[in-house]
Amino acid sequence: MATIQLWDPFRELLRMDAALARPWRHSAVSSMPRARTLPVDVREDEHVLEVSASLPGFSKDDIDVSLEDGRLTIRAETSTDEEAESRRYLMRERGCGAFYRSLNLSDRVDGTGVTACYTDGVLTLTIPKREESKPKRIEIAVA
Repeated sequence: MATIQLWDPFRELLRMDAALARPWRHSAVSSMPRARTLPVDVREDEHVLEVSASLPGFSKDDIDVSLEDGRLTIRAETSTDEEAESRRYLMRERGCGAFYRSLNLSDRVDGTGVTACYTDGVLTLTIPKREESKPKRIEIAVA
Protein backbone atom coordinates (compact mmCIF):
# COMPACT_ATOMS: atom_id res chain seq x y z
CA MET A 1 0.00 0.00 0.00
CA ALA A 2 1.42 3.39 -1.03
CA THR A 3 1.76 6.17 1.46
CA ILE A 4 0.48 9.61 0.47
CA GLN A 5 2.87 12.35 1.39
CA LEU A 6 2.06 16.05 1.28
CA TRP A 7 4.34 18.24 -0.84
CA ASP A 8 6.57 20.43 1.28
CA PRO A 9 8.32 23.20 -0.71
CA PHE A 10 10.83 23.77 2.10
CA ARG A 11 11.89 20.10 2.03
CA GLU A 12 12.46 20.46 -1.72
CA LEU A 13 14.59 23.57 -1.16
CA LEU A 14 16.68 21.71 1.43
CA ARG A 15 17.12 18.80 -0.99
CA MET A 16 18.27 21.16 -3.78
CA ASP A 17 20.62 22.97 -1.38
CA ALA A 18 22.22 19.67 -0.36
CA ALA A 19 22.61 18.64 -4.00
CA LEU A 20 24.32 21.93 -4.88
CA ALA A 21 26.65 21.68 -1.87
CA ARG A 22 28.15 18.38 -3.06
CA PRO A 23 31.75 18.64 -4.27
CA TRP A 24 32.17 19.00 -8.00
CA ARG A 25 32.81 15.75 -9.76
CA HIS A 26 34.96 15.32 -12.86
CA SER A 27 31.92 14.93 -15.09
CA ALA A 28 30.60 18.30 -13.95
CA VAL A 29 33.73 20.16 -15.05
CA SER A 30 33.18 21.72 -18.43
CA SER A 31 36.05 21.88 -20.86
CA MET A 32 34.12 24.08 -23.27
CA PRO A 33 35.91 27.39 -23.84
CA ARG A 34 33.85 30.46 -23.05
CA ALA A 35 34.58 34.16 -22.90
CA ARG A 36 34.77 35.61 -19.43
CA THR A 37 34.58 39.26 -18.44
CA LEU A 38 37.72 40.93 -17.13
CA PRO A 39 37.37 42.97 -13.94
CA VAL A 40 38.58 46.54 -14.49
CA ASP A 41 39.00 49.79 -12.59
CA VAL A 42 38.79 53.14 -14.42
CA ARG A 43 40.22 56.25 -12.80
CA GLU A 44 40.24 59.77 -14.15
CA ASP A 45 42.08 62.98 -13.46
CA GLU A 46 42.16 66.17 -15.49
CA HIS A 47 44.83 64.89 -17.91
CA VAL A 48 44.43 61.10 -18.26
CA LEU A 49 42.17 58.09 -17.89
CA GLU A 50 43.79 55.09 -16.21
CA VAL A 51 42.35 51.63 -16.79
CA SER A 52 43.55 48.69 -14.68
CA ALA A 53 42.57 45.11 -15.55
CA SER A 54 43.26 41.99 -13.49
CA LEU A 55 44.96 39.36 -15.65
CA PRO A 56 46.79 36.99 -13.28
CA GLY A 57 48.75 34.15 -14.85
CA PHE A 58 48.91 35.61 -18.36
CA SER A 59 52.06 36.39 -20.27
CA LYS A 60 52.44 39.64 -22.16
CA ASP A 61 52.01 37.76 -25.45
CA ASP A 62 48.58 36.42 -24.38
CA ILE A 63 47.12 39.95 -24.09
CA ASP A 64 45.82 42.13 -26.92
CA VAL A 65 44.76 45.76 -26.40
CA SER A 66 43.20 48.06 -28.99
CA LEU A 67 41.69 51.53 -28.97
CA GLU A 68 39.55 52.52 -31.92
CA ASP A 69 37.04 55.37 -32.16
CA GLY A 70 37.06 55.83 -28.38
CA ARG A 71 36.37 52.13 -27.71
CA LEU A 72 38.98 50.31 -25.62
CA THR A 73 39.10 46.53 -26.06
CA ILE A 74 41.19 44.17 -23.94
CA ARG A 75 41.40 40.50 -24.92
CA ALA A 76 43.39 37.73 -23.30
CA GLU A 77 43.46 34.04 -24.07
CA THR A 78 45.11 31.01 -22.55
CA SER A 79 45.18 27.47 -23.80
CA THR A 80 45.48 24.27 -21.85
CA ASP A 81 48.53 22.12 -21.93
CA GLU A 82 48.03 18.49 -22.89
CA GLU A 83 49.29 17.21 -19.53
CA ALA A 84 46.68 19.22 -17.62
CA GLU A 85 43.88 17.92 -19.86
CA SER A 86 44.81 14.31 -19.13
CA ARG A 87 44.49 14.81 -15.36
CA ARG A 88 41.30 14.19 -13.46
CA TYR A 89 40.15 17.31 -11.61
CA LEU A 90 37.92 17.32 -8.56
CA MET A 91 37.41 21.06 -8.99
CA ARG A 92 38.62 23.38 -11.72
CA GLU A 93 37.80 27.06 -11.47
CA ARG A 94 40.89 28.53 -13.12
CA GLY A 95 40.10 27.15 -16.52
CA CYS A 96 41.55 28.28 -19.78
CA GLY A 97 39.79 30.22 -22.45
CA ALA A 98 39.16 33.72 -23.66
CA PHE A 99 38.77 36.82 -21.52
CA TYR A 100 37.32 40.00 -22.97
CA ARG A 101 36.38 43.53 -21.96
CA SER A 102 35.30 46.46 -24.08
CA LEU A 103 34.79 49.98 -22.71
CA ASN A 104 33.40 53.04 -24.45
CA LEU A 105 35.74 55.90 -23.50
CA SER A 106 34.05 58.31 -25.92
CA ASP A 107 35.99 60.73 -28.06
CA ARG A 108 37.54 62.51 -25.05
CA VAL A 109 40.70 60.37 -25.23
CA ASP A 110 43.77 60.76 -27.41
CA GLY A 111 44.77 57.36 -28.74
CA THR A 112 48.26 58.42 -29.83
CA GLY A 113 49.88 58.59 -26.39
CA VAL A 114 48.58 55.42 -24.73
CA THR A 115 51.02 53.57 -22.48
CA ALA A 116 50.57 50.03 -21.15
CA CYS A 117 52.32 48.40 -18.22
CA TYR A 118 51.81 44.78 -17.09
CA THR A 119 53.07 44.07 -13.58
CA ASP A 120 52.13 41.32 -11.09
CA GLY A 121 49.07 40.25 -13.09
CA VAL A 122 47.64 43.76 -13.47
CA LEU A 123 47.53 45.53 -16.82
CA THR A 124 47.52 49.32 -16.42
CA LEU A 125 46.70 51.53 -19.40
CA THR A 126 47.28 55.28 -19.21
CA ILE A 127 45.28 57.11 -21.85
CA PRO A 128 45.73 60.87 -22.27
CA LYS A 129 42.66 63.05 -22.78
CA ARG A 130 42.25 65.34 -25.77
CA GLU A 131 43.09 68.98 -25.11
CA GLU A 132 39.55 70.11 -25.84
CA SER A 133 38.12 67.71 -23.24
CA LYS A 134 40.37 68.90 -20.40
CA PRO A 135 38.79 71.32 -17.93
CA LYS A 136 39.53 74.97 -18.63
CA ARG A 137 39.91 77.59 -15.95
CA ILE A 138 38.12 80.81 -16.81
CA GLU A 139 39.46 83.98 -15.25
CA ILE A 140 36.90 86.43 -13.95
CA ALA A 141 37.62 90.09 -14.70
CA VAL A 142 36.67 92.70 -12.16
CA ALA A 143 35.05 95.78 -13.72
